[in-house]
Amino acid sequence: MSTKFTAEGEQMLTFCRLLKHSRGEFAGKPFDLLPWQAEFFDRLLGTKREDGLRQYRRAFVGVSRKNGKTTLLSALGLYMLIMDSEPGAEVIVAAGDRAQAGILHTSAKQFIESCPSLSRRCKIYRNSIVVPETQSTFLCVSADANLKHGLFPSCVLLDEIHVHPSSELADVLETGMGARRQPITVYITTAGLKLGGWAHRLWQRAEKIQAGELEDPTFLPLVFAASEDEDPFDIETAKRVNPSYGSTLNEDYFRGWIQRAKNSVQDEVTYRTLHLGQWCQSENRWLRTGVFEKCMTPLRPTEERTCYAGLDLSSTSDTTAFTAIWPDVDGTFDVYSHVFIPEERAAEKERTDKVPYRDWAKAGWVTLTEGDVVDYDVVRDFVIDFCEKNAVRSVAVDRWNAQHIITQLVSEGVDIKPMGQGYASLSSPTKATEACILKAGLRAGDNKCLQWQISNCTTKSDPAGNIKLVKPSPNSTARIDAAVALVMAVGLASAEAINDDLELVIL
Repeated sequence: MSTKFTAEGEQMLTFCRLLKHSRGEFAGKPFDLLPWQAEFFDRLLGTKREDGLRQYRRAFVGVSRKNGKTTLLSALGLYMLIMDSEPGAEVIVAAGDRAQAGILHTSAKQFIESCPSLSRRCKIYRNSIVVPETQSTFLCVSADANLKHGLFPSCVLLDEIHVHPSSELADVLETGMGARRQPITVYITTAGLKLGGWAHRLWQRAEKIQAGELEDPTFLPLVFAASEDEDPFDIETAKRVNPSYGSTLNEDYFRGWIQRAKNSVQDEVTYRTLHLGQWCQSENRWLRTGVFEKCMTPLRPTEERTCYAGLDLSSTSDTTAFTAIWPDVDGTFDVYSHVFIPEERAAEKERTDKVPYRDWAKAGWVTLTEGDVVDYDVVRDFVIDFCEKNAVRSVAVDRWNAQHIITQLVSEGVDIKPMGQGYASLSSPTKATEACILKAGLRAGDNKCLQWQISNCTTKSDPAGNIKLVKPSPNSTARIDAAVALVMAVGLASAEAINDDLELVIL
């Protein structure tokens, strides 16, 4: 590395070379900073005011996943703990959740253990690292931690701020730094899904300072992001905005993601946020227009195949849906779906939902139950009758919303499998269902009600890229119950195929 660095920059380079990687292809090798990392540290630590103290008190790094953020934070935190000459240094690393805080602590711990001289100076505890001779502490906390007040940080490192619920922790930690000579706060994050939130606003501020549109001599910005007019599917876009390309990232990795992003709306959102530095809406359309229509083909004979079903019980005044699938050995499956709504609300719902429920009832896709609420006795009898006439192995039901009807169905011999409605339960079957639809491997007949509900679906993601189906907005009149029941059935079929070691693959 031929770039001329300040004394502080050179010191940081030397310090990092004492540390060794512990995982992956670089395990056992010194932590040599990449050019972009070295230049960032040089500016952050080596840019001085006239009085000799550091100029930058806050820094922002917006960079995509797999560019080495964890090791970057760990190394900086340890440097500020050991090399900053700050009496009683207190380095706080604040992650979005406890799991990430644990990862950061483990990374720092492994760095310490890789260097004998540092191991002799430091004591490692469950959530902290202490240097007894200087009474300095390195502490990892999560955004939901109670250790917010009473701290006296000299350095605050905030990781993945796009998943922090608010700026509260950052505010408390920064206000605790007032008596320090030259405190540093560093925010580092990928792009996220909460447009307009505090993390997004801070990202935009960093971009403006970086572009020269806003002046703040105490704030160091470093943002890698694709612009709106760049082609997200061009490999050159990915190369430009991922500074560790060629080291921790390669072309095959990005080409795989680009292909996935072209085929899936949700994968496109994940790719844009996690790898291109583009902020996206938290709720996104599940399928592109016309995709599901290719699946509206006649069902194959189903008598010889095992059936799995999902039952989504909404409020009694809303729609309830039962969806069954017959997986085939070729990875495709046939789908039958049925929706229940209260008859006295049919006309009202046709006006609000803008769909012909009564015509769909005549077509056999909807049952209108008597009264102004869904009659769960009718739903129960329908499910029992369907299970008796078809080889239904089991029915997935929301474990929190159906105890009474579950008890009744079980007493009639229906094998009920309670299924959670969170990301952990629904992400894999949602993605499996999507993959099958994209390959036109689902046969749904001419069910217009199912088609409409599928078209209403948007997806919501958690920070790990897990997804589940949601309505376009909390107050939307769009219905998605049949689609949710479909995903539950796919999840049940996939899980039982794995458990039973069956030759069943959901594409």
